[in-house]
Amino acid sequence: MIKNTTIYKDIKENALSTLNLTYSNNISFLVVPILDYDLYRGYFIVGPFKSDPSCTVPDMVYKPAYLIDNMSQILKHIINEKLSSYNSLSSYTKGCIDYVHRNYSLDIKIDDICEHLNVNKSYFCSVFKKETGYTFTNFLNMIRVERSKRLLMDKNNSILDVALSVGYNNHNYYTTTFKKLNGNTPLEYRNNVLFKPIKN
Repeated sequence: MIKNTTIYKDIKENALSTLNLTYSNNISFLVVPILDYDLYRGYFIVGPFKSDPSCTVPDMVYKPAYLIDNMSQILKHIINEKLSSYNSLSSYTKGCIDYVHRNYSLDIKIDDICEHLNVNKSYFCSVFKKETGYTFTNFLNMIRVERSKRLLMDKNNSILDVALSVGYNNHNYYTTTFKKLNGNTPLEYRNNVLFKPIKN
């Protein structure tokens, strides 16, 4: 759906603040910058949804125009809360989170993180668990599994290819970890999302 629009071009040309972009057939997207004062940090894109009840595109959520501003305000509130929470973290925890997001596809070890941050391993583990509620390994697995869900949307990607792409070198460990975090296996997740029957 997105590839049939000019949404990325429109964002680039109008990157000032929140955008409500509407295309043919009244198909809309809500675009909210993560930071109003630093637009290069990225955007949240909500959609597609239809803004006109007469839109004939099947299985698309209808959101009336008067709700768009409310959606925007809710998103901004969530963003501000997340940023406030992130900013309260120690430099070690922030550094770890950033490092994992950039390198989750590599063979990351906690020793690599501590060396990168120049911090004692025992102290780092204590601080990270206290501030996030997760051990480093659990956090890394959460990020990898969430990233893998995007790859699972392409049925041409084998489960092994997906596992390798997000940093797992063992198909079975990836499957076990995925099921532990989501309650189903990667294959079951893919089938549920791609082949879920449409309700009448």
